[in-house]
Amino acid sequence: MWPAIHVVATLLSWVHSAQGGLLLPMMIPGAPLASSGASSSFNFSVSLPPATSYSSAFSVSSAAAPTASTTSSRKRAAIPACLKTVELSCLNLAANCIDSVKGGNFNNLWGIPSCVAAATCYGVGDLITSVECQTGFTVTNAAQASLDGSIYAGMVSGCTSCALTQQNYVDFYYGQLSAIGTANWPSSNAIVQAFWSAITAWTATGLSVPYQNFNDWLHYSSYPTIVTTTSTTAVATFTQIPWNPNPAPTSGAISETFVKSTTTVIIAIPKATTTVVVAGTTLTLAPGGTPINVPLPSGVSILSATTPTWNPNIIPPTSVASVTFTAPPSFTTIVAVPTASAAPPKNITGPPGDLNIRGENWWLLVFGPIIGGLLPPDIGIPGGSTPTAAPPADWTGEWSNPEPTSSTSTKSSSASTSTSSSSSCPQPTAVYSLSDDSENADWDGLGADPDRRRSSSTIAARAGRCKPHSHPNPSQHPTMLKAMTLPICQITTGNAIINPNTVSLGGGIYYTIGLKALGGTNTGLSQINVNGRPVGNGGGTVAQEHVFEIGYIKQFFESLNNNGISCTWIVNNVYTRAGWDGRTWALSLLQDIDQTANMVWVDKPMNQAKSNVVNQNKASAADPPQRQNIDKITDFSTPSSVNLIQDAEYFIRNFAALGTYFGSTAATFQATALRIQNRLAQVTPSTPDINLPVAFNSWLRSLVNSYPAGCTSRAANVFNYYRNKMSGVANQHNNGVVPQCFPLFPTGINAQSFAWQNLVPPPPTLPSCNIPGTQGSLQFGINPNGSPENALINFRVLGAGRSDLYSFGTGSDYSDPHFVAADISSIAGCGGAVNIGPSPPGTAYPDAFLSPQCNGQTGKRTVPVSFVVNGQSLSCVSLYSNVPASGGGIGIFILCAGSTAAATSCATSVMTSNYPTGHLLAGPLLFIPS
Repeated sequence: MWPAIHVVATLLSWVHSAQGGLLLPMMIPGAPLASSGASSSFNFSVSLPPATSYSSAFSVSSAAAPTASTTSSRKRAAIPACLKTVELSCLNLAANCIDSVKGGNFNNLWGIPSCVAAATCYGVGDLITSVECQTGFTVTNAAQASLDGSIYAGMVSGCTSCALTQQNYVDFYYGQLSAIGTANWPSSNAIVQAFWSAITAWTATGLSVPYQNFNDWLHYSSYPTIVTTTSTTAVATFTQIPWNPNPAPTSGAISETFVKSTTTVIIAIPKATTTVVVAGTTLTLAPGGTPINVPLPSGVSILSATTPTWNPNIIPPTSVASVTFTAPPSFTTIVAVPTASAAPPKNITGPPGDLNIRGENWWLLVFGPIIGGLLPPDIGIPGGSTPTAAPPADWTGEWSNPEPTSSTSTKSSSASTSTSSSSSCPQPTAVYSLSDDSENADWDGLGADPDRRRSSSTIAARAGRCKPHSHPNPSQHPTMLKAMTLPICQITTGNAIINPNTVSLGGGIYYTIGLKALGGTNTGLSQINVNGRPVGNGGGTVAQEHVFEIGYIKQFFESLNNNGISCTWIVNNVYTRAGWDGRTWALSLLQDIDQTANMVWVDKPMNQAKSNVVNQNKASAADPPQRQNIDKITDFSTPSSVNLIQDAEYFIRNFAALGTYFGSTAATFQATALRIQNRLAQVTPSTPDINLPVAFNSWLRSLVNSYPAGCTSRAANVFNYYRNKMSGVANQHNNGVVPQCFPLFPTGINAQSFAWQNLVPPPPTLPSCNIPGTQGSLQFGINPNGSPENALINFRVLGAGRSDLYSFGTGSDYSDPHFVAADISSIAGCGGAVNIGPSPPGTAYPDAFLSPQCNGQTGKRTVPVSFVVNGQSLSCVSLYSNVPASGGGIGIFILCAGSTAAATSCATSVMTSNYPTGHLLAGPLLFIPS
């Protein structure tokens, strides 16, 4: 490598060899530009390699190496753990200060107005500590730049020679609160005056503080902050309000913190209906701080808040000394209400065998009076009322009823809640126990419920579906690693692609139609936010489900193999090929899917129903899902047969809701599929056999458009098979009568569908010819002799991770040298123009993306090419300098602008003033594939 040469003006150029061809690209010093007096601000430091060593030797070092100030974390919202408890207006100033700090200004806090104001109330040392906590940088008082003169001028009404007075300070403090748009103000002026008094006590300059003294205070003081306490009136233990799924502040909180993107807003718990604006989003809060009117937007978080869960218990009469509980046929108990919130709750036991959905027959009576736990379904409270699962009266957003089959008519009565026809019906058991269809039973495969799998690092994914399974001793089988296989290419259990990271869903969304023990005919799917694994219908009956399945990757590559793409190509270009970050592309694809963002909680029958649709099995009326278990129904009285019937009805109801599940999770499915599509767009194969992101989108579109009909037809098939089986049993054993104890039999189902298009990301708009992996040469144009000027080295079309454009470079993929654009606007006549050529990745220049003009053609084609820089499509011309380059040969420059006329004008200007013996090459840039 030659020593670096520092030049005043440099262009990315191409060396014209003595043999008459363009041999290699390099940076050519523009000495003629400097000698002619032309001004230039593009100043590169260039390494000129010997012409014979160009493979990866081309390098540009013009951009300074990143420092702490340029490599620091990006601006982000204030981390609550980094903030201390102070008066709320001061806390908002401190949060805004932290929001404003990023890599370039962490040692210039006194150039940020909110930081200056925050220091006066929060304490200089404490603010420095909070900034250090937030950013992870070493931040000190002494390292801070001096107080910005413009900030001080604003504090003293422009009189920079004047000392700061108390009135100046008070005006500045309140002015900054207005500037950051806070909802909190000091409860009295005395608080702000106390902040000022602490400053004057330290500076000892009397009633006013000159600039230098105030600047010293910012650098050297760390006075103890005057902590004021904001209090609110006690919140009642129980308030009867319509059920609202929005998060609420924790009990006893005096403030709540909203975060959106890089903005933090802190308010006192409101005592009346209040509005708060968070980064342009307006929320309406009920007294106590719970958002109302619409569900909380997905981009907004309420830190440390809790999401209420639906409790269908009866609300006892208010202001009573005792509560009466009744149940048929003769159960009655009167229980005194605890007299204080600190008093122990009363434990009540119901009639023997009278169980709630958790299999318990006890509950608690708490001061209020409030019911703790869940009542058995036939317990009544005379004079009580049942809460209605309905939104507030002014609710305008989407609404999902958490218990659409609940009824208020029976629970509020004091008499019997069961009719004679249903009183003899067996209560549904709590546990759902139908086994998987045999072709979906993949215990030896990747499970959707990995924390209940046996431990293995070489687990193989079956045909796209993941199931939870029981095991004789689940406690001995900890979380397993997820894997991706391709049996047709000998990538199976022994050498599967393994995700080394343990990914397990904790808090998340739980999709459920309600528990089996509730019975009924409900097929309405509810979304419930949970903090961890739901209890569900018993141990092992709730799965953490990948919305977009890991097995889809296996299916996709199998489809490519079935259409002529060899296993060798798949293995070498994806499964074992290292990507930009050193991971194999296969591992990147696996980890793009195996994320908690792509997981939800579902009940086992929903998981089983999805298996049938995704695996595309059990599609016929004669062999519907769960046929082997429905065939085991023998009568309507023995416990095992009755439980089979109840399980079958619960499964069918879940299947009927499967379409809603697909629709409700469509955004998650599409987002994950888009990650996969974009990841495939990063791959540059060794040969252009297939355009991976285009093929993936087409394959996925073809696959999922069968899902809506797959949901509804299978649901109808399994219900009809179940109904025929029940009718057959009735004819054999019960005079043709099916008891009313099985409510789904007479009512039937209405299987739900969904819009499959919502699952698929938008298709790529990539050029159809010369796809990634295509190699070839560039033709820069035609010289005055009528001969083409061709590059003698090969280039490759590269995947750039985009859905619309390719990259272009000299290596095997985008992580190698590729085309970039250097701004040459400072050259006379070149306003808005750029100079394009290859450069190693990581330089300061923006990418120049390749746009072949395919005109509907596919495959390898000699076509004109243009480049897209910063979203703008440019026209390019080539300038033959006719000036020897430092490394030998003649320089040729690619100059591009918004139009051909502008690019030509720039090239003419450069040639006229610096290369008078040069000439422009006629015709467009052409890519000539090899």
